[in-house]
Amino acid sequence: MTTAGPAQADLTEVLRVEAVGDDVWVGAVDVLALPQLFGGQLVGQSLMAAGRSAPEGCLPHSLHTTFLRGGRSGEPVTYRVERLRDGRSVSTREVSAWQDDRLLCRSMISCTTIDSGLSHSRPSPPAVGPEAAVDLHVLAEPDGGLGRFWDDFRAIEIRVEPEPSPDTVVPGAAAPPQNIWMRAADRLGDDPLLHRAAVAYASDLMLMSTAVTPHGHTTGAETTLGRSWWAVSLDHTMWFHRDVRADEWLLFEHATPAAHDSRALIDAAVFGADGTQACRITQEALIRRLE
Repeated sequence: MTTAGPAQADLTEVLRVEAVGDDVWVGAVDVLALPQLFGGQLVGQSLMAAGRSAPEGCLPHSLHTTFLRGGRSGEPVTYRVERLRDGRSVSTREVSAWQDDRLLCRSMISCTTIDSGLSHSRPSPPAVGPEAAVDLHVLAEPDGGLGRFWDDFRAIEIRVEPEPSPDTVVPGAAAPPQNIWMRAADRLGDDPLLHRAAVAYASDLMLMSTAVTPHGHTTGAETTLGRSWWAVSLDHTMWFHRDVRADEWLLFEHATPAAHDSRALIDAAVFGADGTQACRITQEALIRRLE
């Protein structure tokens, strides 16, 4: 297993799962300066384990993860796959992620071989494009930088579009959505399962920041976010609508429609280079303001 910093930039290695038994897989170790294991790693490696156990040509199209306990950074995770169903066009897997006797999360993942039929997409939101957007590290400089985690984090490039006008009104959102461009820092080859797992890995980034934008937070002020708010993911859902390349720029339109009793809902629509929606992300998080 790889634990050195340079391998962190290579999602091919970060998302690698190795078969150690019948439908039992061990994920590569990804060392980041976090108090607990990055949730995107759990989601991405769970997707890889499910996809590796599915019939040939059967790709994940939906994922529903419930986070149960925080994992320990720098230690491997064992993924146990249960084959719930293998149909003619849809296969379903339940994946449980373990560190020793601690169950970290459980995911229900559905895979399909259907690759034709009904198709439509909402338009991509107006955007300046990744070349005109601001690198997250540059955006964070007035706030004192991004801290040790972000200094070590090189797997995903992140660029943020200019803040939308506070007068912008968007149905279904409590604050104007934030457009964020992301792509894998390295080329990932042509395995469609790896690209979906890489998008799943990236899907857990910047969501907490979005959740508190209705309460005065500005995207990029992540150091202030860490001092002012405590947050933990409760559950995470993704739907893949079509094939996607994670090593090309993807537009994540982040919005939060509602929060109550410290539970915030965050949505993200993900658009490919051709402007069609490639996937949808929804997460519920428990968030509390620090005194």
